[in-house]
Amino acid sequence: MSRLKLLRSAAPAMIIAALAQAAAPVAIAQDFPIQAQSLSGGPGSGPATVRVDLGSGGATRTLALPRGKSAVIELPVDVRDILITNPAVADAVLRTPRQIYVLGMTSGQTDAILFDASGRRILSLNIRVDADFGALAETINRVLPGARVQVEPIGDAVILTGMVANAGDADKAAQIALRYVSKPEQVLNMLSIAGKDQVMLRVRVVEVQRSVIKQLGVNLNAILQQGSGSITLGQAANFSINGTLGGGVSVGGSYTGSNTPADILTGSIRAFERVGLVRTLAEPNLTAVSGEAARFLAGGEYPVPVNQDSSNGTVTVEYKPFGVGLAFTPIVLSGGRISLKISTEISELTTQGAFTLSGGTTGTSLTIPALTVRRAETSIELPSGGSMMIAGLIQQTTRENLDALPGVGSVPVIGSLFRSRDFLQGDTEMVVIVTAFIVDPTNPGAFQSPADGLQFASDAETLLFGRLNKAVGAPPGANAGRAYQGPIGYVIE
Repeated sequence: MSRLKLLRSAAPAMIIAALAQAAAPVAIAQDFPIQAQSLSGGPGSGPATVRVDLGSGGATRTLALPRGKSAVIELPVDVRDILITNPAVADAVLRTPRQIYVLGMTSGQTDAILFDASGRRILSLNIRVDADFGALAETINRVLPGARVQVEPIGDAVILTGMVANAGDADKAAQIALRYVSKPEQVLNMLSIAGKDQVMLRVRVVEVQRSVIKQLGVNLNAILQQGSGSITLGQAANFSINGTLGGGVSVGGSYTGSNTPADILTGSIRAFERVGLVRTLAEPNLTAVSGEAARFLAGGEYPVPVNQDSSNGTVTVEYKPFGVGLAFTPIVLSGGRISLKISTEISELTTQGAFTLSGGTTGTSLTIPALTVRRAETSIELPSGGSMMIAGLIQQTTRENLDALPGVGSVPVIGSLFRSRDFLQGDTEMVVIVTAFIVDPTNPGAFQSPADGLQFASDAETLLFGRLNKAVGAPPGANAGRAYQGPIGYVIE
């Protein structure tokens, strides 16, 4: 019984004076259909007054109090005794037989039972004391005009509910609430966005690759035979950078001496040059709600074995993506500005760095290709309709190799017959341009797909003119108000 407190109709004047200085809004939730009227005033107006209409019989109520604040319970009948199970959480004082002060001491829960002079239970109070976050709600609604934010305390934690204008205001409200708690996980943000904006992202990913290969080599073989002995001379072209000769032209000749013993001389010149140009272009358009993520991938997936069952030999395979990828998360800020967290990537399969797994007794091998990756990831902020270049990558690789016969290869003019040249140069340039728009849904008739208006050519048009399709028709009214009248739509060749 050390945690129980039994009060009678008496209260020290000092405690009553301290209670009169506390002020805070309170909430009473009824467990039975019994009316309770809260007459709490503003800050500094004194304790909140709650009048309870008991009706017939006993009643049970739930009272929520901020820590360090008080409430006045007014009853229509006289109260003789109050029993509080945990006076460390809440304290109660009988100021008059029909007026009781309840003070929140520390965070927690307790209950109070009120008895009349005959010992009958008049009222049961389930009291919950939480931290005082009344100033937090006032601060948020003052800093964010137009916001309707309610703060619900749970112990030392807080729940934010209500409505704000955009995701930026919701984040600001959470940042303010973090200053009132000791740990970030004590703030639960459940705010609703009044009208979520949608952001369309138009991205242009352009990559140009240029490669140059040059090979020039001379093969010389000579046999000089005098009597029973012979001298052999050999000079072969060696292409160490590009491996073997990639193509080109080989011109050779041979000479056999007329005298005996024989003099044999053979030679060939091999020349090859290749210039390659590759362009990669992707223009994905993605739309996402403010605060939500969107992803795009134009490419494929290749299998990678990750596990093999030792009992039956079953191989577990995971698929890894490659190609042109885009991911972004937009947040619409005030003033129509857009904050973007964006990442883009270009990857392709390559044999450089590939992993080869031998098959053991089976004699077969498995080669897992590698990836060449160009990736950019950043956070930017721009207005609706504004563009920004987030990545421009220029990479140049040059490799050259000369193979020559020692001493002879450095002789002017003649030395070129004893040298082989292997040259490789690669240039790569990638540019990513991002344009963001705040968009709204529109009429579906304003859009056109490649299948709209598409007509296949007849057999006669295919045979005589080499056509597979007729012109793609434009939507009705597409040329209205235009000085130039021309075809509009998708081009299919």
